[in-house]
Amino acid sequence: METLLLQFFSALVGGLIVYVFGIRKLSVELRNAFIQKQMSEFYSPIAGYRKRIRAKSEVRGKVSAAASEVWTELCAPYSEAKQPMLNHEELYAPFGKIIEYDNNQLREELMPLYRKILDLFTENYWLADEDTRAYYQDFLEFVEIWERYLAEALPGEVIRKLEHSEENVLPFYEHVELRLSALQEEINAKSFWKLRL
Repeated sequence: METLLLQFFSALVGGLIVYVFGIRKLSVELRNAFIQKQMSEFYSPIAGYRKRIRAKSEVRGKVSAAASEVWTELCAPYSEAKQPMLNHEELYAPFGKIIEYDNNQLREELMPLYRKILDLFTENYWLADEDTRAYYQDFLEFVEIWERYLAEALPGEVIRKLEHSEENVLPFYEHVELRLSALQEEINAKSFWKLRL
């Protein structure tokens, strides 16, 4: 009788251990699947679009700085001699093209990327962590102000008064990068005991 009871107890403990480990494994797999979805359908695309915007903005900044320097060099002889620049329009034409290119790039390339980020945020809001959701309103406002300005429904003076700048959404971009890195670390953790449920 004692042997039968011991066998029953051993089987019960063994079954409980298998059950607990099975539930734990399933929980880890479900958590990992959700993290993969967060990374592939929310954080990673946003980070990628942001990197593209940033790279294009950096090129624009370099070109603008170089153009400003060259323009100053072109104007220097006229300024020093206190003579009017008779061929101003001719000299300025290629520099005006730089500004025109930058304005077109904002409309045709950068704004669609901002819209994609906003659409991703809206459509996949459920994938955003709670602390990420706090950035939604600010990012929507950032995009909306640009939309109004480009539709000529918002004067430049109003934009300046609103202090509209990419600097306003930098905390969101930084947060997305940090969150993406944290999720990658979590998914790559060696031991499933370290993963939070």
